[in-house]
Amino acid sequence: MIEAANHLPYNPQETNYTKITQEEIQREVDYWRAYKILQKMLKAGLISEAEFHKIDKLNLKTFSPMYAQLMA
Repeated sequence: MIEAANHLPYNPQETNYTKITQEEIQREVDYWRAYKILQKMLKAGLISEAEFHKIDKLNLKTFSPMYAQLMA
């Protein structure tokens, strides 16, 4: 499948992609840092699984990461 895609013509001027801003990248990084900290807290028994999910939902609203839903 990938090999077939390599033979398709590519013209950057004809794409409708938008560039990711530095702010969007920073929000993504901040969310994933917070997520990793939450995982460590859960593993250490500092928070319950219910608290983990509640805090993660708040973090999703706060940071608004673009790719978190895709990667979860």
